[in-house]
Amino acid sequence: MKHTMEWSLPKRVAFRFLFLYLSLYCFLFWVPMEALWGLVDISFRSNGSGDTIYHYFQVLGIFLAALSGTAVWSVTDRKRPNYRNLYLGLRVAVRLFLAVELIQYGAMKVIPAQFPYLSLQRLTEPFGNASPMGLLWTFMGASPAYTIFAGSVEMLGGVLLFFPRTALLGALVSLVAMTQVCVLNFCYDVSVKLFSTHLLGMAVFLTAHDARRLASLLVLNQSAPPAVMETVLRRPAMLRAVSVLRTVFLIALLGTSLYSARSFRTMWAQSVPETDPSRFQLLNRGFHWVSDAPYNR
Repeated sequence: MKHTMEWSLPKRVAFRFLFLYLSLYCFLFWVPMEALWGLVDISFRSNGSGDTIYHYFQVLGIFLAALSGTAVWSVTDRKRPNYRNLYLGLRVAVRLFLAVELIQYGAMKVIPAQFPYLSLQRLTEPFGNASPMGLLWTFMGASPAYTIFAGSVEMLGGVLLFFPRTALLGALVSLVAMTQVCVLNFCYDVSVKLFSTHLLGMAVFLTAHDARRLASLLVLNQSAPPAVMETVLRRPAMLRAVSVLRTVFLIALLGTSLYSARSFRTMWAQSVPETDPSRFQLLNRGFHWVSDAPYNR
């Protein structure tokens, strides 16, 4: 891609909005911003769920802020032909955000700590008393092997996203994984629909970069040109340094995510009554907490 290539007006406007929206969303998700929302009552915005009224208003606020920023940006920066460097930077940021979330939540399944093992309470509960989300948690808890498989797919997508050469494959794996998660969340009324939908949207955003190449290869049965590996870094020393830092960060993320999942599982295992047969499974076979906490992302 040439630096002088001029983007169309709709493409420039769309990029401005996406850049502002995704940047604000990722920033507000990762950085503690309680001071900005201090006027909102804690009980109103925090109940263990990701789909409270507060969260919907927060997303609406981000949307309106991005829309307003786009209007101002479009007026003050009309003559710029493209945003190539900003686009490359945004793709890197979105890749890392999506990768980190997939690895963290995949680890909660690979070391089963997300879905409950079938406790005595669950086994004796009348079927009609279970909520849709409770049925999903029981379905996943009944098969640790499937849970581990689902988590492995999520972690695989996250790891592949860390490296530029495998980023497209990682985006495709993430797209498949998050499509399933979103369908389950909506169909079983799991209260993390907002977050999982955003993760799915990020996977779509990353995949869209190679949409034409994928369509040529998979739909039109035509040859596809090789991807152009673009970067804003020019010096080989900087590229090597970034590669080393990326690898170190990935190893640390994998280790801390798996350790946190194991610690979380152990904590919940110790809270299960000794008379519950599932306590043995939790402590000795490593299967799942007893909770309906909304962590199905």
